[in-house]
Amino acid sequence: MKKLILFLVFTSSIMGQNYKIVYGKSISNNEEDLEKITDINIKNNIVSINESFDQVEYELIISNNFAFFKYIKTLKMTGFNPRAITVGGGSGVHYYDKINNVAIYETEMTGKKYFIKSNINKYNWTITSETKSINNFLCYRAIAKVSYDDFRGKDTYEIEAWFCPEIPFSYGPDVYYGLPGLIFEARVVNSKVRFYLKSITKLDTEIPLQLPKEKTISEEEFTAIFNAEMKKLTEEN
Repeated sequence: MKKLILFLVFTSSIMGQNYKIVYGKSISNNEEDLEKITDINIKNNIVSINESFDQVEYELIISNNFAFFKYIKTLKMTGFNPRAITVGGGSGVHYYDKINNVAIYETEMTGKKYFIKSNINKYNWTITSETKSINNFLCYRAIAKVSYDDFRGKDTYEIEAWFCPEIPFSYGPDVYYGLPGLIFEARVVNSKVRFYLKSITKLDTEIPLQLPKEKTISEEEFTAIFNAEMKKLTEEN
């Protein structure tokens, strides 16, 4: 496991301060699965994505009662596969307003931006008795069921997160948030791709953050738009 670098000592006044938290993304490679792929182009694409994960980072900026999470754009080495940015999650921008329990996800589809509003406590997390030490921090495993009803059909899947109550932020990477402590690791259950915490830096100056002013829509409204776009693409092909 990559070493976690902490640049601060947590105190009782942490919630009134400002932090930059960096996450990386990794994959559990299985050589046997790769060997089963006969199409050389597909295999090479998967390999290039896997090798590109080391260059992908995301930042969670916390400024008092506001926060946002997004991908960090940096210069990449030759051969970088941009699909590594979104495989397993990590697309768009997530905004949070802790006081009003508001979460807004900014995403783009067919050239148009959408701002999808929900709440920070939308998941019905189950905190299990499982624990593990991640870089000397005691973390607890939590799981939650996520339901979807769209063009793919109607079903549920599980997500899991390892969070640390010692660090009292209810945020994490990508779509993982709403627990009583900062999330150190997260993934869809049985997925080979996971987010992991790389560093925490205390910021000397406050970053002025606020929620987007653009019109928001509900998750249900976005699902309807998404389904319509998928139907259109299917009919065109």
